Amino acid sequence: MVDKNMKQNILALLFLLAVFSHFASAAENASAIIPIVITSGFLDGIHPCGLAVLFFFIALLISLKKPRREMLLIGSAYIAGVFIAYFLIGLGILKVFAYFPTHFMAKVGSALLILVGLVSLWEGLSGKKAFKIPSISRGWIDEWLRKSTISAALVAGFIVGVCAFPCAGGIYVAILGLLASKFAFWEGFGYLALYNLMFVMPLILILVFSTNQKVLAKIEGMEKENRKNLKLGLGILMILLGLFILFGGVLQ
Repeated sequence: MVDKNMKQNILALLFLLAVFSHFASAAENASAIIPIVITSGFLDGIHPCGLAVLFFFIALLISLKKPRREMLLIGSAYIAGVFIAYFLIGLGILKVFAYFPTHFMAKVGSALLILVGLVSLWEGLSGKKAFKIPSISRGWIDEWLRKSTISAALVAGFIVGVCAFPCAGGIYVAILGLLASKFAFWEGFGYLALYNLMFVMPLILILVFSTNQKVLAKIEGMEKENRKNLKLGLGILMILLGLFILFGGVLQ
């Protein structure tokens, strides 16, 4: 039997799909894409890869008894590193997509998104991990984080952003394909920046509200307790979003 939380996730995702449909049909210009970019970027940011490292990072700062202001500065540098890495990856992919026929990469990206969504569903149901930060990079990340300086945090964030892409990039690739089908390269630049700002927004919120050890422990506990539902929900969302891009009229 499907539990209550799962039903709520499904209803919430169906509501989001309806919102996407409304905005796509309500406007014929580029502004119809903005709600999709904002919502997708934020939801893409809720992934175990980046959040798990940020929890470790904040816990490390607390154990070193850093002042709150210093924790916020170093944490912001880490998040900036994630943003820069993810933005540069998106910029490169968007540039490559510009050489393909209109709508082609949007369709390819949507198909990939559906596939990644199915994998996420499998992860949620089986409790196993198909995508994760490569173990070889964890030593580098730990080494840089333990330096606890702004420059080291920036480097660590950049490494995490690069390594997290295979884990969290499914929605990103689909949105990049959509942008490539709608805009010229430089026209899509602003949407790319907006997407990445929303991608790191969950990290920003967690950093602001979890510099207290008790709050951090509570957030970590909630994330672990709801990890299965999160993966199931994100899987359903990715499948619906992929189907919506393919058949919802956005590519017309």
